[in-house]
Amino acid sequence: MPTLRTDKGNRWMARVVLDGRQVACKMFPPGKKHGPEWRAAKEWEEEQRKLAEAGQLPVPVVEETPQTPTGCERLLAWGEAYLAHAHRTMGRTTWVEKKTHMQAFFAFCRENRIEHLEAITKPQVYVFLSLVQDERGAKTANKYRKNLLAAWNWGMECVEGFPQVVAPFKGIKPFKVEQKDRYVPSEEDVVKVLQQAQGQDLVLLLTLYFTGGRRGEIFRLSWERDVKLEDGKLRLSDNKAGSGQKRYRWLDMHPELVKALTWWREARPCKVDNVFMQTHCDGALGEPYRQRNTFMKRLCARAKVKPFGFHALRHKSAAITFVTSGLNAAQVLMGHYRATTTDRYVRSAGLYTDHSAIMAALGGSGIGQAVGSLLESKIPHEIATRREIVTSEFVTR
Repeated sequence: MPTLRTDKGNRWMARVVLDGRQVACKMFPPGKKHGPEWRAAKEWEEEQRKLAEAGQLPVPVVEETPQTPTGCERLLAWGEAYLAHAHRTMGRTTWVEKKTHMQAFFAFCRENRIEHLEAITKPQVYVFLSLVQDERGAKTANKYRKNLLAAWNWGMECVEGFPQVVAPFKGIKPFKVEQKDRYVPSEEDVVKVLQQAQGQDLVLLLTLYFTGGRRGEIFRLSWERDVKLEDGKLRLSDNKAGSGQKRYRWLDMHPELVKALTWWREARPCKVDNVFMQTHCDGALGEPYRQRNTFMKRLCARAKVKPFGFHALRHKSAAITFVTSGLNAAQVLMGHYRATTTDRYVRSAGLYTDHSAIMAALGGSGIGQAVGSLLESKIPHEIATRREIVTSEFVTR
């Protein structure tokens, strides 16, 4: 898979690595991924790999005894192979995160002259993760640990010659993170924000609210594949299956959402398949959104409410569903495989901290209703001394 070299003027680097050793490498002009330059680099890699496997590439000059692949080459081969796997089987955001984390770890290895996989030890990993914690916090350090551990475990299964030892990342306990209740906006604040949106923006927010969808799921909606206005159905897709296959779920749409999407389909400025599109720039008109980093911040500022983002709106939908219909309904809305995942979201939103329903249930039971008369008959109405209480009939013997 060609690699984008930002340090080489955004050119594409095509390279072939066999048995941990680079046997061919060539730079190609800059261009878009999957564009002609990228395709040329990929085709060159495939041709050179076939030649190398057939023994038709020139054999590199070696000294008296063949040299084994250098540590840096093996590290790089492992990293490139795992990132290629992540690119094929995971979402773009996950792939970018894993790429960033592996690049940072490899830079640490170079600085500390860690030259082969077997030299990566638990103390060195702890030093690296501690540096991440000091710079970016415990939560981020735990993400680095999780991604690097996943990469190591994948290497043990899928990379020839990879050390078959317990991953050094596994021996490091996750850093302690102070758990805080996730901020979920009030219904009044959500309404105030909705009142500041108009046109496509309002339809986008309504789609997020009524489906409980993730930002990426909503941004990649297709009129042709995912929206059936006549049937009141909408399909969301994600990459949470873990097998590289997309996961789909069909949802019933609220009548108001059907009305909003019907209006937008007729009012959109250009007829493209993606439901939501960029409209602020003529050059990008009709292109799907990738991200809208400042959109919610601006709306919240106009509405004069505490800032919240797309994901907080998803949590608000889940919170309302949980309170009215229970955990299972919230799980279905959020598209979680396991109820334990939904339960964690619910707890982080502080929805289990309101004990009023529990107190009402306990107080309304037969036991709870009998407590009043028990207190009236069994507890003295005037304060007595300790001696009087101990010697009185109110002490159960």
